[in-house]
Amino acid sequence: MTTTLIDALTARAIVAYELQDTSVLPGLRSLGAAMALHGIAENGGLVGGAIENLFFGENLTSVDDAVAGYRWLGLADVAALVARAREEYLRFRPTGREELSDDDERLWEQLDASFVEIAPLERVEAAVSARLAAIAPELLPS
Repeated sequence: MTTTLIDALTARAIVAYELQDTSVLPGLRSLGAAMALHGIAENGGLVGGAIENLFFGENLTSVDDAVAGYRWLGLADVAALVARAREEYLRFRPTGREELSDDDERLWEQLDASFVEIAPLERVEAAVSARLAAIAPELLPS
């Protein structure tokens, strides 16, 4: 399955989110928050790629925004997983430099694997398609 809709909207949505562009629909900004985190998580993993990078960039509020974005899209399970990954990361690496226990390493890997399993782009695209009127109504089929 292709993700044509995601491809068409992601860059625009992320820019709208990052600039907090009030000239666009709030749904586009919500999508941008989710997709900004999603792209990092797909490339480097949910915990080590997204959460850790945002932690070191002192931008954990964007994780909270992504959680809200996933919830808005109707992806409550993805939102819950991202929120849990944030909490767990802060528990096992409060300064970002602590060594992980074997159990925490397994949990880290499990959280990353769960994200890949429940948040494929095709599923996100289906959620976007269902909310398209509130994101980018100009893309609705006539």
